[in-house]
Amino acid sequence: MLGALRRCPTSLPRTLSSTALTSRVLRAAAFAQPRAAWRPSVSISEFAVAGLHQTTRWQQNTAAYAVEAEVEQQVNASRPPSDAQIDNAVANGPITNFHELESRGLVHKNVIRTITQDMGFDAMTEVQSRTINEALRGSDIIAQAKTGTGKTLGFLLPVLQTIISEDPSLAEFRRSKRTSPDDIRAIIISPTRELAEQIAAEARRLVARTSVVVQVGVGGTQKRQMLSKTQREGCHILIGTPGRLNDLLSDEYSGVDAPKLSCLVMDEADRLLDQGFSDEIREIQRSLPDISKRDRQTLMFSATVPREVVRLVRQTLKPGFHFVKTVSDDEEPTHERVSQRLVEVAGLENMLPTLFELCEKEVKNATQNNGAPFKAIVYFNSTAEVTLASEAFRNLRGSNGQHSLHPARVFEIHSKLSQTQRSMASDNFRHSKSGILFSSDVTARGMDFPNVSHVIQMGLPRERETYIHRIGRTARAGKEGQGWIIVSPLDSPDVRRRLHSLPLKRDRSLELPSVDMTKEGQVSEKAANILSDVTRAHQRIYPDIKQKSYMAFFGVFGWLHDKQFLVDSINNLAKFGWGMKEPPSIPPSSVHKLGLGRTRGLNTSSRDEYDQDSDLGSSRGRSTSSFDSFRSGSRNGGASHGGRSNGGFGRSRGGFEGRSSGRFGQDGRTGGSRARPWGGREQRFGMNADES
Repeated sequence: MLGALRRCPTSLPRTLSSTALTSRVLRAAAFAQPRAAWRPSVSISEFAVAGLHQTTRWQQNTAAYAVEAEVEQQVNASRPPSDAQIDNAVANGPITNFHELESRGLVHKNVIRTITQDMGFDAMTEVQSRTINEALRGSDIIAQAKTGTGKTLGFLLPVLQTIISEDPSLAEFRRSKRTSPDDIRAIIISPTRELAEQIAAEARRLVARTSVVVQVGVGGTQKRQMLSKTQREGCHILIGTPGRLNDLLSDEYSGVDAPKLSCLVMDEADRLLDQGFSDEIREIQRSLPDISKRDRQTLMFSATVPREVVRLVRQTLKPGFHFVKTVSDDEEPTHERVSQRLVEVAGLENMLPTLFELCEKEVKNATQNNGAPFKAIVYFNSTAEVTLASEAFRNLRGSNGQHSLHPARVFEIHSKLSQTQRSMASDNFRHSKSGILFSSDVTARGMDFPNVSHVIQMGLPRERETYIHRIGRTARAGKEGQGWIIVSPLDSPDVRRRLHSLPLKRDRSLELPSVDMTKEGQVSEKAANILSDVTRAHQRIYPDIKQKSYMAFFGVFGWLHDKQFLVDSINNLAKFGWGMKEPPSIPPSSVHKLGLGRTRGLNTSSRDEYDQDSDLGSSRGRSTSSFDSFRSGSRNGGASHGGRSNGGFGRSRGGFEGRSSGRFGQDGRTGGSRARPWGGREQRFGMNADES
């Protein structure tokens, strides 16, 4: 009977995704040897791929799979299975519920009770069922699975059970859970700090009824503080980013070591390689015990399986590993089923007012129609833009002093924040019913934020894949979601090329994208109120924040050949969007470095020439910039913008309603607006002011 079930090895193909294999391939000869006798080989032909499980095949071959599982278990124990044992395996089938792991004696009862009682899980997800069943038997695994499918628990559970199996005393909870820093049994590598913290939080919940100690090591935090905690409490499971893990393991004075390592996990393997962590991963592996002397299990999870991941699989996983694919080839991906809308604005200065108009509209829809709460992630292409936008939106206040987008709360997360700030922001946003998270791409992959209703992208991302990963933060776990992208004239010509084959539809339901804020004109009362709120919010932002954002745009749009158009566009943003007298200064050394030597309009003075009091909203300011004040007092329901300001943001009586006849301004003497439409009733973009 065993002879009929014996398998032969197959060589690893160039790409795993295109491989057509049987449901299982075992190494009978290898299983006949003790685990410690196994030796790795560099010959690719000796690698065996075991388990390209398509969903339908998994369901169709349940009985055969169960037989093989029972047979393999007995082969490992060097005992041939009896007919009764095989029949029993066929009857039981693969495990799909967590409580079955306890009833079959595969996972300790304390772990299962934590999952079922404390965490409230009963049925496994597909990726959990198909990885846990294999991982509990010691197999190396490469799993292709999307985020939000429960894969974190899919690798944490077998890792924890392996630790408990080797040291049963850790299964029981001790009030003083301490060990040594060189007692690490499992290492989990994550590409980002946020994902590492998220995994650590899940791991700490899972080990709550045991004595297993979890530590996290990520960049952005003080190494000394982390080491002090690890040396004081010890560590069994170490979770971290490649750079910090390599630093800890290679430091002979840290005391952090893993001579008893039994599990190595690489989460988001494709992103680990995308971000250039291959060298750090190799260094980490060199710091680990020789696998020929201390056997260990390797679990690798990845959303995609490109050639680079295949190469890492060949170098890392043992022969006979299993490839678990839970992404069906005919499954409609998130970025194709999510409603996606494209908004083109007249200039960079229109971006944040348009974002505010969109958010205000969606918050009202959610509140008035009793729909799902508005919970959005807003992505920018630089950290400086994230900081500026979050500061502006925090400063938004209605006439009653309440935030203009209440009940939505504002959060900020990017790589320049400390790890404590980033963790706090992600945790608060995760648990908020309604909120707006301003973010760079640190949250674009791997992070699980529940109930995100909108993903809004400000500007064209550098790559199509970045756009897709961002969109993947919404419409998760079967819920609905919307995707929006707001682009300026700088990058709108490149949309079709960079975002090809995506279901983007142009949206013209918003008013502010088409307003030419550099010219005299007339806008509706609603638009005037928004411009007033956004301008007032920018007044309260410190100049250095604006200068950093100003400089960041030259990096974001460094690919643009027309440098004069770039300078003019960013200067318009500073003048008409931020209300500055002059654009922020740019160091002379940066002019040639950025290829701006032949452009006009740059402020290369050694200091910022604009009035800081005015920029911060002081009533003493004398800026001659735009956006003096807004109030909808015109007879036709509109408010004007035009003319020259002699008071800037200041010289106002009663806050923002003083002596100004400036752009988007009202006449403080009459209280009425001076409407100066563009060429009559028709605006530049064909919008009738009365109809709006």
